[in-house]
Amino acid sequence: MTGIELVVAGLVVGVLIGATGMGAGSLMAPLLISVFGISAVSAVATDLLYSSGTKLVGGYRHFKLGTVNSEIARWMAMGSVPAAVAGVFTLHLLAASEGAQIEDKLKNAIAVALMLVAIAVVVRTFFTIRALWTDALPKDGELNRRHRILAVCLGVVLGYVFGFTSVGAGAFFGMALIIFFPLSTRRIVGTDLFHGAIVTIAAATAAVFWLPTMHLTSVGLLMVGSIPGILIGSQLTLMVPEKALRGSLASVLALSSLKLFNVF
Repeated sequence: MTGIELVVAGLVVGVLIGATGMGAGSLMAPLLISVFGISAVSAVATDLLYSSGTKLVGGYRHFKLGTVNSEIARWMAMGSVPAAVAGVFTLHLLAASEGAQIEDKLKNAIAVALMLVAIAVVVRTFFTIRALWTDALPKDGELNRRHRILAVCLGVVLGYVFGFTSVGAGAFFGMALIIFFPLSTRRIVGTDLFHGAIVTIAAATAAVFWLPTMHLTSVGLLMVGSIPGILIGSQLTLMVPEKALRGSLASVLALSSLKLFNVF
């Protein structure tokens, strides 16, 4: 793979991130595996480091704008951060013990996660989701004990999946915020990105130590393409309907999943 190809790949993914607010982790790993032929373990490690950069920018921006519910992000991170680190460590152990045999298993795990993310994107975009337990609570109001416990538990489950596959930091957690917490739309987006930055940075740090096969140069080249791509994608939101953009993203995710399953 050449530097130009990586910059172009970063540009394409960046456009989708800027246009839909999702896709950093969900798209980069399958792209690195299917297009560039990088091993699945290396792709996850590289993807985690790449995603941490994009999430950090978005999360910081929303924090400054005041669209982050820091209480939910904090409680969710209490579960997701250690779980994501555990997911990375599990991958490290399996890679050390099974060697090349882990590749097919990891590809299948990523493919399943991608298909679930595609379904989540479709549901978030085309269906009205009724929040559970929150109808009687004011939007952006105080959390009760049940919400705090739920945030930690969701963080543990979804964080582990993310740490092991590098997929779903935005879509899975975003869906959980919509269904289980009394948040306004702008707070869902801001809290999702802010929490995503926390858990992604934690997982990426663990990957630096336990998955040394990550491609640091590739991350730099991908970011070179992604930054202008995100800016271009954000402009597309002014010209193309959001449902069309997110529908396209769901289609790309589903096709990526099928590709990893060797359907075509």
